[in-house]
Amino acid sequence: MQHEVKKVTLIINELVTMMLQNGSEDVDVKIKRDGDTTAITVVQHPCSFDEEFLTNLQYSLNTQRQSEVEGYYWQLCGDDDTGDELFLVGAMVDEATVEVVDGDLRIHLVRKQC
Repeated sequence: MQHEVKKVTLIINELVTMMLQNGSEDVDVKIKRDGDTTAITVVQHPCSFDEEFLTNLQYSLNTQRQSEVEGYYWQLCGDDDTGDELFLVGAMVDEATVEVVDGDLRIHLVRKQC
């Protein structure tokens, strides 16, 4: 359970860091835990990314969950500023949705405990 909490906070850290490094001044984070499922919603007001970046973000976050990668590399999140950690975030979540709603970027992630 201790590692699960750390993994969730690292996922959130990566997304919020990405937004703040790109000039965001208003970010909301919501975490909903229900049994073995954690839902994370991060909203940037307003969206500061172009369509190409959002397409790449959607792709990065929707890589198939890879428990073996997660087991070895989850602690590497946040170690550098290359952006490669977003692929690791994608390997740590079961579902990801990236959308712009009323001008705001909304990222919704679902992670189930293995």
